[in-house]
Amino acid sequence: MPKADVEALDAVGPVARASGVDRDVRRDDPYAAYGEVEFKVITVDNEDVYGRTLVRVGELMESYSIVRQVINNLPDGPIAVRVPRKIPVGEAFSRYEAPRGEDVHYVKSNGSDKPERVKLRAPTLANIKPMLKMLENYNLADLPIIIAAIDPCFSCTDRTISIKKLDTGGSEIMDWKSLRQYSIEWYRRKGIKF
Repeated sequence: MPKADVEALDAVGPVARASGVDRDVRRDDPYAAYGEVEFKVITVDNEDVYGRTLVRVGELMESYSIVRQVINNLPDGPIAVRVPRKIPVGEAFSRYEAPRGEDVHYVKSNGSDKPERVKLRAPTLANIKPMLKMLENYNLADLPIIIAAIDPCFSCTDRTISIKKLDTGGSEIMDWKSLRQYSIEWYRRKGIKF
C-alpha cells in the first residue's frame, strides 16, 4: 500500500507506519504521561504485510522501554481514584493510540449517570477502507494474510446494517440477529439448509 494511498484513505497505526507515515497520537498529541516518556515512532517503507509485521515487532520492543521508564519514574500517591457517578453537563473528545492505531471517543453528558451520546471510531474501522484497496489485484489466496495484517477487531466495528430494498426502493435497518435470520432465509430459498 503506497504512502499516498495510506494518506488519502486515512489509514492509522501500524498500517500507516508500515508505509512510512510518521504519525502516532502518543507523540503528536500527548496524553496521560506520554509527554514525559521517551520513545521512537516505528516506521518502515515496505508498504506491505511484511512491513506491518516489522512495525508491530518494533513497537513491542519500544513498549518494553516505555514500561521500564514508567516503573523507574512512578511517583508516590494513590493508585486508584474515585470517579463521580454523575458527570457534569458537557462534551468530551479524546483520542489515543491503541495497538491497532488511533482510537477516537466522543461523549456528551446531560448531567445524569448515563451519557446522552457516545460515538467512537475504532482503528479497525479506520483501516477497513485501506484494506479494501490493499486487496485490489491480488489472488484469493492472498486475502487471509492481507486481512490479518491489519490486525482486525471485528467486534470493534460491529454496527447495524442498512439494507436497500431493490424492489420497493425503501430501506430497512437490521441488527446482527435480524441479518443472520435474513441470511438463513436467503440460503434456504437457494436450497441450502442449515
